[in-house]
Amino acid sequence: MAELNVEKFYERLNKIHAHFLKHREQIWNGANCITLIRASSSDDDYRKSNVLHLYLFGYELPDTVLLLTKDGKCTVLGTKKKCEFLEQAMGKEPKGGSVNKLELLVKSKADNNANNFETLLKLARGESNGEAVKIGLIKKEFKTDPKDGVAMGWEKKIEEAGSNLEVVDCTHGLSMVMAVKEKYELDLIKKSSVLSNKVLKHSFIKDIEDVIENNKTTTHETIAEQINDVIEDPSKINLKVPQDLVQSCYFPIIQSGGDYDFKVSATSNSENVKFDIITVMLGSRYSNYCSNIGRTLLIDPPKQVQQMYDTLLGVHDAALKAMVPGKPLKAVYAAAVKYLTDEGKDNLVSSLPKSLGFSVGLDFRDGNLLLNAKSTVPFKAGMVFNLAVSLSGLTLSGSARASANDESAVKNLSQYGLVIADMVAVTDKNADIMTKFGRDRGDISYSMLDESGDDDEESDEDDADRKLAKKIAKQEADEPSGGRKSSRLAANAASGAADVEGVAERERKQIELMARKNEERLRELARSSRKKGGDEKSKKGEEIEAYKSTKTLPDNVLPNQVKVDMANQCVILPICGNPVPFHISTIKNVVLPDPDNAAYLRINFYTGGMAVGKDCPENTAKLVQKYAPYATFIREMTFRSLDSHSLTTAFRQISELRKRARMKEIEEKEEANLVKQDKLVRTKNERVPRLSDLTMRPVFAGRKTQGNLESHTNGLRFISTRGEIVDIMYANVKHAIFQPCENEIMVLIHFHLKNPIMVGKKKQQDIQFFTEVIDASQAVDAGKRSMYDPDEMDDEQRERQLKKRLNEAFKDFARKVEGVARKNGYSLEFDIPYRDLSFIGNPHKEMVSIQPTLNCLCNLTETPFFVVDLSDIDHVHFERVTFMSKAFDMVLVNKDFTKQPFRIDMIANEEKDSIQEWLTDMEISYTEGPMNLNWKQIMSHVLGDDRFYMDTEEDEVTAKEAGWEFLRMFGRDEADDEEGSEEESGYSEVSEKESEEDADSADEDFDTDEDDESEFDGDEDLEEQGMDWEDMEREAAADDRRKKRDGEEDVRPAKRKRRR
Repeated sequence: MAELNVEKFYERLNKIHAHFLKHREQIWNGANCITLIRASSSDDDYRKSNVLHLYLFGYELPDTVLLLTKDGKCTVLGTKKKCEFLEQAMGKEPKGGSVNKLELLVKSKADNNANNFETLLKLARGESNGEAVKIGLIKKEFKTDPKDGVAMGWEKKIEEAGSNLEVVDCTHGLSMVMAVKEKYELDLIKKSSVLSNKVLKHSFIKDIEDVIENNKTTTHETIAEQINDVIEDPSKINLKVPQDLVQSCYFPIIQSGGDYDFKVSATSNSENVKFDIITVMLGSRYSNYCSNIGRTLLIDPPKQVQQMYDTLLGVHDAALKAMVPGKPLKAVYAAAVKYLTDEGKDNLVSSLPKSLGFSVGLDFRDGNLLLNAKSTVPFKAGMVFNLAVSLSGLTLSGSARASANDESAVKNLSQYGLVIADMVAVTDKNADIMTKFGRDRGDISYSMLDESGDDDEESDEDDADRKLAKKIAKQEADEPSGGRKSSRLAANAASGAADVEGVAERERKQIELMARKNEERLRELARSSRKKGGDEKSKKGEEIEAYKSTKTLPDNVLPNQVKVDMANQCVILPICGNPVPFHISTIKNVVLPDPDNAAYLRINFYTGGMAVGKDCPENTAKLVQKYAPYATFIREMTFRSLDSHSLTTAFRQISELRKRARMKEIEEKEEANLVKQDKLVRTKNERVPRLSDLTMRPVFAGRKTQGNLESHTNGLRFISTRGEIVDIMYANVKHAIFQPCENEIMVLIHFHLKNPIMVGKKKQQDIQFFTEVIDASQAVDAGKRSMYDPDEMDDEQRERQLKKRLNEAFKDFARKVEGVARKNGYSLEFDIPYRDLSFIGNPHKEMVSIQPTLNCLCNLTETPFFVVDLSDIDHVHFERVTFMSKAFDMVLVNKDFTKQPFRIDMIANEEKDSIQEWLTDMEISYTEGPMNLNWKQIMSHVLGDDRFYMDTEEDEVTAKEAGWEFLRMFGRDEADDEEGSEEESGYSEVSEKESEEDADSADEDFDTDEDDESEFDGDEDLEEQGMDWEDMEREAAADDRRKKRDGEEDVRPAKRKRRR
């Protein structure tokens, strides 16, 4: 016999009854009791009665009636077997619960349950004394489905009771009770969500990519059947899940070709899959708990579709942010509408569905808890929803279809729809997405590269761009291969330069990218200027006041003696017998010349009209600048004394006081922009993730710092073996990086912080914890060892095992830290460097390996660390790019023009293409040039140019190069005639003389073409430096031949003279 979980049964029954007593009048419609009627058979797994049976008993008990009264008595009427099953709970009512008694009534065939029904009716009426009684039930199921046995008899009894027994709906109250999930339920829903996510990733995505890659023909229904089979048997995708615990929530919905319906009642039709816009929705159940996920795949999407999908992502994010405890459910819909309105896309509000989601649990779709525009039910921690945002009935413009590839299915698309659906759990602070499959456009976009088209079919504008790109790249495009292939446009930087499109195509993209970036930066600067208000004033110098009056001078001051007041940071100098105080910050330096008969002390002061120097205190420099136009300054004072001891003592004290004041100012500058960190909240009553025996960089006070790293509620704490503590708050971590050990000697985790923290007495923005896998230096025996030496082979084997063990330990710790942060409402993800995109360069006077991550460009193995946040980079320029050099330099320009650019020098030329491919993928513009530039002067000029990103001068008529286009080696508007002349000037190999004549002719044509050009926006300085590489080669060859002829003429007469 099946076992009943008695503890859970009473816990949930008490939960229902307590909510019923507390909200009986409002949510439960004033019911005096609740009855749950379960028919003997039902084809709908999501009927409320079925769901409630699973919630209470863990099983469905067909043909059963349950009655729960206000006084806490629960009565169940059913067959003998069902009563025997429930007998396990008899007499085990928990103390303190509102349900105090469980009574079982066995189904009776003798009187057709007449006595049982009378008993139930009497309990329902209670102590009403003949007054009308309201009985709460699931009204949607009452008298609607064919019933028999106990269920049918009880419904008839209620109906025959007449007006004294009023039927009211209690569905909303039951939904409210089951909406807030227990921890056990949340774990099951999470497992269900993971199952849906993995089926989408490893089944549907894999199958659809195979269909696209090989241009197969298949129907929506066929793919849906394959997905359904995988859900029913997860072992097909290597998931070890008990098959009896999983099943499909509904038959998967696959749609394409312009016919889109995003209701959960939609079906997959038998039409063939079209390679345009494919939508998928699938749901799985794990231990009866449901989950749902939906995605849209874009194949060769026109720009209009891409922009519309980005809008849908924005709606999704806005809705997600509104799902916080305390807000009503309708706030989600309001947030979506507000986002569209703020973006100026009010016309899309009508394309939104009436509801943006629903509550999920044992019931797949709870109709009482919808994310629509009307629901006032508040969000509570523990609720789980399926957030499904979609835009339907969208019209694809004719220009968008025309821009698509000729063989693309998008050309036949007139209307389309987009959908994103995710499982979302509401936590104490925010909403947590349980279905992790990527939603960004790069994660769901595909490109069908059709190379069989003819050049004549391309538009003139595209052809011009392609020619210009070819010219800049100095190479011809490859001949078309006539094949068709597809490649995923994933935004995963790990793919790096997997899809090489050629230098010409990359340069064309860079031109478009730079134009778009210029517009974006203009908007950013406009917003920042509005926030600043343009009224920022430079800080004025504070007046120095060491003593308020002469009465506060030290008592031991003598009229003709130099006195140093260490407490007030003053030097009291005798002038005409009067003690005059000078603050130490006004003294530039102090000199003790070699004595003769007497000792001398010379004191120099900061004065106007001359450079104050970099050691001058900031406040003093401002005061000097303030008073310089009209004040008289003391530049120097010299004191003479026959007593050398007093002046020597004064010299030593003044020097010490200047040193202290300088150190104090440095410390204040270090701490000036420090942001106060939250206090670490230590995790209690729970196991804390920990890594032991770590070394921290930077170190405390020049000593090696070793200790343990722990992950707590709101941050990490490092405790050294000497008791030193460093706290890193999750909220202050900008980038977290985990670098496993492969070719390095260490495995590490690195934190790049938003705001610096103090480590010892220094301000640090990068903190690293590592463990060495092998010693940095090893003693090597003088004797030679064989490669087959068993001891050496054992050492290598142990080293490999140690690397693997440490990599797993650090990876596991990083995963646990992410989980702790996510659990407490913080967003923290560890990036892993992409080794296949790494290159060797010199950022800090040493050649190191530079590796990109998803958000950074970094070197973490050597110190000082090199970490560049890509979101802070405005532009990248490559210097020393010539045909003769073997290496080039890379300059990364910061968006904050007050900061000098980052540099990486001495990068091998072989790495240039892969770096430029990566930059293009990351949508970072770049240029290249043949020489090193004066970046201090350039940044100073850019900082003062208010129209730097605009393409016109202040008169808004005169054209100029916008943004960083002035750094291009070739102008943007280079005439296409040059390309044409190059293509038409091809010639077959002939004699040297004919080749020279042709070259001269080509040069003349080239000059003519240049004269015919109407405009040219290229960099004049770069154009004057030299000719084209091919022109230089032709001129050099002609010059060699001319010298050869001249040399022969010189030699021949000399020979004739010798003959004579």
